[in-house]
Amino acid sequence: MIQACNARRRQQLSARNARPLKSRLQLSGIQIEKEGTTEIIVRVEANEWYAYQLENQWYEQEKEVRTRIVLRKCEENWVVEQEEPIVAHLNAWESEALEVLCLGGNDKYEVEDGSEHGLRYTYDRLQAVRYAEAWWDGYNPQFRHFDVDCTNFISQCLYAGGIPMRYTGNKATGWWYRGGNSPSAQWSHSWAVAHSFRWYLEKGGHIKTEVKTSAGELSLGDVICYDFDGDGRWQHSTIVVAKDSQGMPLVNAHTTNSRHRYWDYHDSTAYTPRIQYRFFHIL
Repeated sequence: MIQACNARRRQQLSARNARPLKSRLQLSGIQIEKEGTTEIIVRVEANEWYAYQLENQWYEQEKEVRTRIVLRKCEENWVVEQEEPIVAHLNAWESEALEVLCLGGNDKYEVEDGSEHGLRYTYDRLQAVRYAEAWWDGYNPQFRHFDVDCTNFISQCLYAGGIPMRYTGNKATGWWYRGGNSPSAQWSHSWAVAHSFRWYLEKGGHIKTEVKTSAGELSLGDVICYDFDGDGRWQHSTIVVAKDSQGMPLVNAHTTNSRHRYWDYHDSTAYTPRIQYRFFHIL
């Protein structure tokens, strides 16, 4: 799987007419999950950095890597038998929210315009990008950290950019977070679940958006949503923090924490040829 991701990255760079320059993998943690006389299973966490050249400009990309390695004893030596990425899974509330939203139909998600409540704003793209750069590999202690943290992170970025919360107290409406980092914290589905966040942006709640037809039309501070399997269940969200010399977005994200990653995610372990994107320009 990881070799396939690296192969797709090489294809991605080739398609962009970019030339790989340097790469580095720095271990950040090793944990033995199982240790036996003939088999050892190790969890490895690392930070991956690589640089490439595009039209005489230098670009850097970073992301976290989490993988599980199975070592098998062969005579007197240990050999790698299997290597697989560690994928974050939805917890109970996220799974329930996604099931309700999908089985109930996308039109069942309630979107309320907040303009009548005075929720007008001027979106500060620079502040949103600054927040995304400051916290791409960390977690603001004012919010809960989820195993699947991508949409929670993007909502924080938009909030940092001056978009006010639309608080309703109902998880199925508005766009809001309450309670800080306490166990009693609460939030709307649209704040932290990628599927409902996509529909909140699409249906024009108090966050005003314009859907673009291509990634190149996006500006800094805009949002991309991903349906990796093309099955109608939206699973990931990113924010545009830079553009390359060809005018294409580079994004930051959580879950697999990433900085200045090329927007199409062809090098992701979640990528499939059926992937669908939604490009949102924040008004």
